[in-house]
Amino acid sequence: MSAVVLTAYLFVACPAPTDDPVRVTVVIVLASTEHTVTDPKLKELAKEVQKRDPKLTGFKLVATECKSIPVGGAATIALTDLQVLKLQVDKAKDEHGRISLTLNPPGMDAVTYACACDKFFPVVTPHRTKLGEQLIIAVMAKPCAAKK
Repeated sequence: MSAVVLTAYLFVACPAPTDDPVRVTVVIVLASTEHTVTDPKLKELAKEVQKRDPKLTGFKLVATECKSIPVGGAATIALTDLQVLKLQVDKAKDEHGRISLTLNPPGMDAVTYACACDKFFPVVTPHRTKLGEQLIIAVMAKPCAAKK
């Protein structure tokens, strides 16, 4: 699934990164087959997810979490229903401006990818809430500034 650009203000409240750590932003979303209401901030994400699963028609923003993680470091982010996302910053920005991350989403094997600057990587997890909503996470890593 391609990376998705989410509305910039989803991560504005996150603290600015320092030179060493990488700022990782995780957007927690619940998708439903029971309604068609989609948070306007999730419009682009919904389009991308629906390419793979058109039955998901409603998308709700649950939370946005930010962590400052040093290269080689890891963090755990609380999701919904006592689920957690474990993530690690594997490599600093490469020549294409991408940062390598490894994610361990609930109910899935580890996913390693190069995160493009200002793009969210969506992951549709197999976890469903008691109400039948499907857990989706979208992850982005920064810094994005060009080397001086």
